[in-house]
Amino acid sequence: MRKGTTKDLSSALVLSGLVLLLCTGCAADGARQVAAYERRNQRTTTALLAAGDADSLGAAALLGQWPKADPAERLTLISRAVAAAPDRPELIWLYIGACIQVESCEPTPLATQLQRVDPANGAASLASIGRAGKPSNAPAVGKSLSAIATSMRFDTYWNSTIVHTTNAILRTKTMDLRTAFTATIGAAAAMAIPSYQAIANACKGESLKDPDLAATCRQVASVMRRGDTFITEMIGVTIAKRVWPEGSAEFLDAASAKRVAHYRIDTDGKISFHHLWSSQYVARRLQLMTEIQTEQEVNLAEIIDARLSPNPPSGWTDE
Repeated sequence: MRKGTTKDLSSALVLSGLVLLLCTGCAADGARQVAAYERRNQRTTTALLAAGDADSLGAAALLGQWPKADPAERLTLISRAVAAAPDRPELIWLYIGACIQVESCEPTPLATQLQRVDPANGAASLASIGRAGKPSNAPAVGKSLSAIATSMRFDTYWNSTIVHTTNAILRTKTMDLRTAFTATIGAAAAMAIPSYQAIANACKGESLKDPDLAATCRQVASVMRRGDTFITEMIGVTIAKRVWPEGSAEFLDAASAKRVAHYRIDTDGKISFHHLWSSQYVARRLQLMTEIQTEQEVNLAEIIDARLSPNPPSGWTDE
């Protein structure tokens, strides 16, 4: 996986869906529709800034950076949000993501703050190695590996970010639910996050001949497989398939988890397309995200609601 591939793919898929949503039945007027959306986006951001509470400031920082980013302004907004609610882990996580895009911002104190607020989460340890355009530092990567390995889980607060941001936008009354939800997902998917690549690269190849590193990477794989997004889980699966012998119980379990995850992503995507992201469908999904912590559990709930099998049938092909 090249650097940025996962984030770029997520962003591209969401952007494609948003353009389809905005321009259904009006392909010739696509540019006009997108321009109108951007103007509405600006009105929403203005209203969020006027509200001034932590959720609104966080939403303004997130929404205002997509599709046109101003890293310094975004950083200022999210810092105000965190100052207003210093114990909100999802806001601190957004702060870390904004910080690593600004050269003058030091993410380490923010990582420390997140570790204080949510000590069981290993995600904060990526902050020190996630700055865009910077080569990985081997000691920092090693420290991050150890921190993740001793964590209970790896959360990026995806569901809570979507819920808080969407609800803040809805309070401005500048967007309907369908548009607010889609805009939030697009912005969140495009938001830079600390890179997984350095961790994945540290747990592969000749370096795994070191028994201590191999043991650490096995723990890292286990933790990341308990992450709150499919992306994190699949990074964990990838590492697991490297650190366990092919054909072992652990290797086969990781391969099975990958197949199940891909099937559920595919099935949930078909459910979403079937409903064409109707207001009723979006309201149900937002409620699930409010009640459930992980992206994977939301997808599973959608599949069960649709009375479909949560596991791939024997003849299913992973494309």
